[in-house]
Amino acid sequence: MNKLSRRSLVKTSLSAMLATGIVSTARAADSADNEGSKKVYDVVIIGCGCAGMAAAIEAKKAGASPVILEKMSRPSGNTIYSGGIINATNTYVQKQQGVKDTLEDFYNDMMKVSLGRGDAELTRMYVEKSGEQIQWLTDVCGVKFRPLENEVWPMLQRGHVVDGPMNPHGAQLSKHMLDTVKKLDIPVMFNTKVIEITSDPILRATGVKAVVDDEELVTIVAKGGVIVATGGFHANKEMIARYMGGNTAWMPIRGSTCLTGENISLTQKFNPMYVNMDQFHGGPIHGPTRANPSIMVNYGLLVKYDGTRFIDEVETYVRVAKSMPILIPDNKAFIIIDDQVTGISTVQDRIKRYQRAKAQYFTANTIEELAQKAGLPVETLVKVVNEYNQAVKAGKAAELTPPNTLENPRLIEKAPFYAFPFMGGMTATFGGPKITKKAEMLNTEGKPIPGLYGAGNAIGGLLYDDYIGGSQLCAALIWGRVAGVEAAARAKKA
Repeated sequence: MNKLSRRSLVKTSLSAMLATGIVSTARAADSADNEGSKKVYDVVIIGCGCAGMAAAIEAKKAGASPVILEKMSRPSGNTIYSGGIINATNTYVQKQQGVKDTLEDFYNDMMKVSLGRGDAELTRMYVEKSGEQIQWLTDVCGVKFRPLENEVWPMLQRGHVVDGPMNPHGAQLSKHMLDTVKKLDIPVMFNTKVIEITSDPILRATGVKAVVDDEELVTIVAKGGVIVATGGFHANKEMIARYMGGNTAWMPIRGSTCLTGENISLTQKFNPMYVNMDQFHGGPIHGPTRANPSIMVNYGLLVKYDGTRFIDEVETYVRVAKSMPILIPDNKAFIIIDDQVTGISTVQDRIKRYQRAKAQYFTANTIEELAQKAGLPVETLVKVVNEYNQAVKAGKAAELTPPNTLENPRLIEKAPFYAFPFMGGMTATFGGPKITKKAEMLNTEGKPIPGLYGAGNAIGGLLYDDYIGGSQLCAALIWGRVAGVEAAARAKKA
């Protein structure tokens, strides 16, 4: 007779506490047979990120019994590595600051950055539900938000940054949500790797089989359904090479290193409709230390190691990063800023990220000295900066090569000056099983797969090519919550 070891529960809880300061909960199955321990829950959720925890909280509030299974010893997905930005409109935070925005403008911007290829129905739902997520996080999880910064298009004043002492701010979000999971007495099983989503003969999802501590099998029946909230496959080089090509697989990983494609490998037997499998979210990253400058790319100049500019600084940090391996063979560049922007909270946070990671960056009182310290050609960088400043002052920045089409380009003229080295990195994939508005996974015939739901970066269809910063966290909340409610309702009918 095999039973889940008490050591598993102690070890996973302690690991989570040490790693993130978050106290976890866990429940072991209490019966066993030759196929492993067995347990029955209303809803089984795979993955303890933003989407998974949102699903569990909503399922519990709907009267169901959910369980979260997480293969790592703590929440280790992209949520804790994120900047904790939630892209939303018509929120109470915006109203407090007098921010004017419309659902239609937001929808148009979302579709524009996705080249019109984002699923229109899902995008419309995202736009209409986005504001509710900010209120829900505050009311249910106790999340507080920092004052909104007025960023460049398409972020504008829609990026709601989670407030609190933990960095990055996604870790703060994860703590708030896991604390809520604990308060609701929702079981979380860490070090529990799902190896199969079980089904009946007509491919209705019935539960999962999982391995605990790499040594014990547990079978869990899901009366209402299984929610796949595993994230995507950006840390699986075989899948990246298969769907996107070998060059992309060489990009440094910017997000979690444990998201290895269970959204694909666990769902294949259900014949899902996989979409946007060649699309991904990239971003700037300091490769050796993984310090993340993200939207700081919009606050100065972007130059190659030869000292010349290579892209319009109006581009989102996603497009900058994804373009780099194409425009720059060695995928290396610098962000050049001056002291005029260092007082902005967005920039302050990014500088602190470099400092915490002990990532090398350079500062100097002249551009000449900065070039020397950074190993850039002095004459070239001085010429590039001077020509840029002159063009900005003359209102002709858009005539530069490449152009700078920012509405208000920032001058580089106040010491001290800074140079931050970075590369284009892989953050998350945009592809996966397509879902309905009810978070149901669709099969290749366009029909919902009974009992199988998806949320967060595990799904495909919403995003294509590019995105507005904070969209993945917000989408994870929306469809995580929907999936929890839908699976709970299905359990009541079982």
